[in-house]
Amino acid sequence: MSRILFTDDDPMMLRMAGFIMKKTGNEALTASSGEEGLAKLKSESPDMVFIDIEMPGMSGLEMLAQIKQDSSIASVPVCLMSGTVTDGIKAQAAELGALGVIGKPLQAAEVTSVIASAL
Repeated sequence: MSRILFTDDDPMMLRMAGFIMKKTGNEALTASSGEEGLAKLKSESPDMVFIDIEMPGMSGLEMLAQIKQDSSIASVPVCLMSGTVTDGIKAQAAELGALGVIGKPLQAAEVTSVIASAL
């Protein structure tokens, strides 16, 4: 069983992530802001992180940049999530060290495929 952290300001997305993780035998950890996500990443040591790009306060791209600058958490695989996936967003994500960008609403098959390839 893997422990996966989902960071998204939308409670419905976090509930969906929890449902997908339960269905696939994984444990979902959730955070509703970039700041909370960073804190949980450090305190809970998840195996992987999914981050929404568009959040108030710290954006997903800012959170990703902070993760990659901190040697204690930089090796944790990160996948970004967005309601609009464009080539520009994919390029930014790759440049910052993300595994990729998946679309929202979350699709169970896509989420489990990303987890399987990352872990």
